[in-house]
Amino acid sequence: MILKAFSSRHRVYIDDNVLKFTNMIYGEYVFVFNGGFDLHDDDTDEKIATVSGIFFDEYKILNEGEDIVELADIIDVDVYRAMLDLSKSKLHNQDLDENKAWLPLFSCYIERIYIYPKFRSRGLGRYIFENLEQIFLHCFNTYIHSFVIYPKPQQPDEKNGWINSPDADGSILKRMIDILKKTGYKKIGKSRFYAINCAI
Repeated sequence: MILKAFSSRHRVYIDDNVLKFTNMIYGEYVFVFNGGFDLHDDDTDEKIATVSGIFFDEYKILNEGEDIVELADIIDVDVYRAMLDLSKSKLHNQDLDENKAWLPLFSCYIERIYIYPKFRSRGLGRYIFENLEQIFLHCFNTYIHSFVIYPKPQQPDEKNGWINSPDADGSILKRMIDILKKTGYKKIGKSRFYAINCAI
């Protein structure tokens, strides 16, 4: 497999060559970025899986007196609910292990993990969840505090967007939750969000 990373940090519009580069990055983009990766077959370059998330720079947010939940609210309602529930959870607010809590720490809302049908039942979902922290460290030099996800079966549509997958009997959702639990994720309270603290 070949891993190809992508990030909103790789596309910055520079519309003034006099202003400092840091002045081109403003608003929530100072504290938040989108990123992810695709896995491709190394022989055919066929896409095997795609993963994407939204990363919050907790250290910068705290130092600048911003609020992670308010920043999440700017993005959309799902991200807002995820970061609200995560920030209030006992799981996220545990004392950090000095040997794991490298600064700056990021928390990541996992928007999507999708394995293309041809490549399912090979353990790839579990592999991704077990290695996600190290993959993102390698790709984006981000140390992860917590991951949070709202498991929901999705599939690509004809317009390069994403739609909910048919799952009348709930079997796809059950498989997703089983993988989350096996890789250390825990349900946050009574919500449908699952999270893991990587820095304890």
